[in-house]
Amino acid sequence: MTIQNGLALAPSYMSNVISIPDIGKYVSSHLQSVFDTMLALNVNLLPESENRALTGDRVTGTVGMAGETINGLVYVHLPAPLAAKAAAAMLGLAPEDLGDAEVNDVIGEVTNMVAGGLKSWLCDAGATCALTTPAIIRGNSFSVTAKPGVEHLLIAFECEGHACLAEVHVKFN
Repeated sequence: MTIQNGLALAPSYMSNVISIPDIGKYVSSHLQSVFDTMLALNVNLLPESENRALTGDRVTGTVGMAGETINGLVYVHLPAPLAAKAAAAMLGLAPEDLGDAEVNDVIGEVTNMVAGGLKSWLCDAGATCALTTPAIIRGNSFSVTAKPGVEHLLIAFECEGHACLAEVHVKFN
């Protein structure tokens, strides 16, 4: 057994050792790091009791992961104004100079970085998996529901005064 980021990891029996809370701790920390490093934006994690439904126009990035021992999805939901600000920060442009395509690309890449960090962490634990190409969902009235047998984790956070949400869906095979 090895210790990484304060968590016990064991190859081949990952579902018996790494729990959804362990994954949540890693994703929460990595999400903060990605926003700070890549976007120069501060993320404040909210207590689990403050998980709430998002309202208004939002941009959601999603990346899937698949392997022999684990499958899942990572979603990053951002209000549209924050998504535009994040894209502008990453590209070094003013938000008004960006179109939906640029915002979609950046939010897809941010989601890919969050999912990629999780993938690396899982692979280090012996749960080799691959990632899908990022996809974007835009709208103001949608929700994501996990299928039966899929563990579901919500990470509520604030960024620039906006309520945001990351979701991780995981199924151990």
